[in-house]
This record gives sequence, structure tokens and C-alpha cells, in this order.
Amino acid sequence: MKKICVLLAMMALAVAVLTACGSKNNSTNSTVSPTGTAVSLNMYHPCGGEMKLGQYKGLTFTKEAITVTDEDIDNQIKLLLKQYPNYAKDETRDNTEVKEGDVLNIDYVGKVGDVAFDGGTASDYFLEIGSGTFIDGFESSLIGKTVGTTVDINVTFPDPYPSNTAMSGAKSVFTVTINYVGQKTDEIDDAYVKRYTTVATTVAELRAYLNDLIKKDKEEDQEEKMWDSLVTQAIANSEYVKIAQDDIDYYYNSSMNTLEQYSTYYGYSKEQIVSMMTGGTTTYEEYLQTLKEEAEQSVKEFMLLQEIAKAEGLTVTPEQYALKAEEYRASVSAASIAELESKLGRDYIEYCVLTDMALQVIKENAVITEAE
Repeated sequence: MKKICVLLAMMALAVAVLTACGSKNNSTNSTVSPTGTAVSLNMYHPCGGEMKLGQYKGLTFTKEAITVTDEDIDNQIKLLLKQYPNYAKDETRDNTEVKEGDVLNIDYVGKVGDVAFDGGTASDYFLEIGSGTFIDGFESSLIGKTVGTTVDINVTFPDPYPSNTAMSGAKSVFTVTINYVGQKTDEIDDAYVKRYTTVATTVAELRAYLNDLIKKDKEEDQEEKMWDSLVTQAIANSEYVKIAQDDIDYYYNSSMNTLEQYSTYYGYSKEQIVSMMTGGTTTYEEYLQTLKEEAEQSVKEFMLLQEIAKAEGLTVTPEQYALKAEEYRASVSAASIAELESKLGRDYIEYCVLTDMALQVIKENAVITEAE
């Protein structure tokens, strides 16, 4: 809850960059409101309706003790291994022939004539034969070669070759040392850590790094839970005399627009996108119902925060605006506040500042305790 406006700016810039570049390496998320519901870029939607503000001071939240277990760290390592498997040397495969499906540890140097070319040299590299990772002819040429030997293989680069246009159609020779055949293992070692991470060089260092990372993540999760709990309590204490259906429709349609963006961008149907996002645990109809419920909740939150701002007589001074706008800018790496304003609009940023101020009133007057 506390960081929603920053997230809003971040997602807005991401969409702007995506639209400009047409790259599929960026997210197609649209922006989110100060309450976490998707809204249109460069717009905020002040809600109408009528409500009677209830108790928003003296609300309570109990923080749980945060601990990081070995199991937490092990689970993160399992995820790392799933993406980047570790291979131990299979001693039984020395001096045997390379077969389709073997995972080889190799060193290689690629040359055109007598000159090594950029990107054509590597050592301690794992390659699954038949994976199609390398250009045509490279992997198939290694089949039948003897593990533990050094061989030369002749290949011709595709034409065109987009990843390195200078090599398009080039005939080259790769000198490949087949170090050993790897056998997948569920354990990591220092060599693995050095190969695949930049944050540590030993298993012990990696576990310490993951411990700090998981702890920080849990702390941030608890912070979000606190904001959600406090705002939910304030909503429950208030009376919503009238909620405008147009406002609910606005946030629902904005969420649907986001889903449509994902669908168009990735080339999947909306039903497929929902299935992927929820791991297949939620049907499309259930997801739409959730969006409707979240839309109504967002309207209630907007109405609540607007009323708190009125009740407290909150206004955004130039100094407060400059301070928060700079905070938002830094969070999304915008070049300047002017760039941030061009993406979101000054009015919207001011509204974010006001929202943060209203949220801060709730927290400053809450009773926060630690679990025993």
C-alpha cells in the first residue's frame, strides 16, 4: 500500500518504453492506482459516490517475528537449479563417444581463418547435444567424438545472422576441447556459484546472500500486509452510502485493458494469459469475478483516502511535491521530474503525494505491536 504510487510511476514508464520500442523483453503491464488496481496511463479517476468516514485512527496491526529458515534458502536454490542445472563429472564417460542428449562441459575457440572472432570463445561451458543452442552443424559435429579430446569442427554461420551480422555466412573453425560429460545433480558447489552468480563465489556466501534477500522480501511483504490491513479496517469502519457504478466499471475496464495488452503482446488468448498467471488454479470466469470485486474495493479505497485528505485538511505544498516527485523519479530511474510528469501528468503525481500523505496519517495513528 505504501509504495503503490511509486509502482504506478514505474509501470507507466515501462508501458511507455514498451510502446515506443515494440520490444518483447519488457512487461506490458499498465499502471496501477494508489490502491493497487490497474488504471489507464496518464490518468487518475477521482471517485464520486457518498460515504461517511469512520474510525481511521487507532487501528491495530501485529507484526509477526520474521525468520529465515534453511528450508527457505534451500527452496531458492532449488529454483536456481531448475533454471540453471548443475552437472557433476560422470567419471564413467571418459574416453567414450559423445551421444545425442549428452551434456558436455567444453572449452572452445572459434576462428575465421587464423583470427578468433568476438563471442566465439568460452571455457567451462555446458552444452546439451541436440538442444539447438548453437548454430547448425556445431552440436551434430561433436556426436561420435571422444570425451577428453580436442577436435576441430567446421561450421558455416547462417545468413543473415542477426545476433552478429558481421558473421553472416562466415565459414569458421571451432577448436573444441570436450572436457567431460556432465551428470545432473541436485546439489550446488563453489564452482557452480562462480559460474552462475555474480553475488557470491562460494556456497556459504550465496546462502548468506539469499538469507538477507529472503529476509528483506519477508519484511516488505509484512509492510504491505500492514498497509492492507489498516486500510481494510478503515473501510470496514466507514459507511458507503453510494458507490457509483461508473467508478467500478472504470477500474474493471482498466484491468481488462491490461489483460488485453498482455494477450496482444504475447500472442495468447486472455484465457491462456489468466491460466499462466494463476498457474491454472483459477478459471477465466473466476478471474473476471475477482477483477469485479477488486474494482469495487479500489473505489472504496479511493473514496476513503479522499475523505481522509479532506478531514485532515491535507494539501500538497511545493516542497512536499518536489520531495516526493524526486523520490518517484529515482525509483523508476526517470531522467528528470519533467520526464516523470510527461508520462503521468503533474495532477496525477500531486494526487499520489496526497494519497501517500493520507496513508501516512493512518499509519502514524495506528497501534503497531510485535507478536510475542
